[in-house]
Amino acid sequence: MKIVPRTTTIAALSLAVATALVLTMACGDDNGSSGTPEPTLPGDTNGGGETIETESFDVAMDDNFFDPAEITVTGGVLAKINLVNAGKAIHNMRIAGEDNAYLNEDDAVAEPPLVNEGETSVLEWIAPAAGGTFNFRCDFHPDAMVGKITVSQTEDTSGGGEEGP
Repeated sequence: MKIVPRTTTIAALSLAVATALVLTMACGDDNGSSGTPEPTLPGDTNGGGETIETESFDVAMDDNFFDPAEITVTGGVLAKINLVNAGKAIHNMRIAGEDNAYLNEDDAVAEPPLVNEGETSVLEWIAPAAGGTFNFRCDFHPDAMVGKITVSQTEDTSGGGEEGP
């Protein structure tokens, strides 16, 4: 009979358990999912499986202005802003959050955040149901390229977007 040191047995057992856990998480369950919910785009659903209404806008970014510089959107909807860089310089669009201050965690920013000449980008933002006015700007031209989004308050303020961008 061969005697195996206890530390070797514990190490082997730990390795076996860790391997089993990794394989269990990687393989998923019987219905083909990984057990982790699939990510959704902002505004795909309102959490109850219902699709959130979308309002789309086309905005040109030129040197150095947005056209249009003012947008009106309904509260609680997904605002899909299609951006086209019609200028020569790099541009983007950043919407200030509920605090109406820039460069903090509640901002909404175009994806990709850098839009070169002739390129396009999309910014998806759930407009707060409570309404309000939200400033936006180009981070590369923050004094010249500015605008505002006016969000009309919805009757049901318990809907999507109540926490701002």
